[in-house]
Amino acid sequence: MKLPYGYVLVNEEIIVYEKKADAVRSIFEYYLAGASLDKIVDMLHAKGIPSPSVNPKWGRAAVDKLLSNAKYIPIVGMRTYMDAQFERERRCNVDYDKAGHPRKAVRYQSPFLEVN
Repeated sequence: MKLPYGYVLVNEEIIVYEKKADAVRSIFEYYLAGASLDKIVDMLHAKGIPSPSVNPKWGRAAVDKLLSNAKYIPIVGMRTYMDAQFERERRCNVDYDKAGHPRKAVRYQSPFLEVN
């Protein structure tokens, strides 16, 4: 069994590994502050934080998967986790679900883009 990033096994007990838990908190914090997945990847690389697969650079998919994983609630708290889920939904650009039904009426637009 592979443990989620930020956890370790000590004496057959899964506990939070604070050094990596700080990276998890940073990911959620940056995301909720408006950073894109690419910006978070760049931040992690700049800080020298290796990916869960021990690559020097994280992938967007790894960051996105981490943000959506409920196993991080003990590290970031329920409110932060749920805020991230609402933000992920708000930013989603998918217009149609797998069945072809309209997903939402308005596509995400960055608040930094000027609306004419």
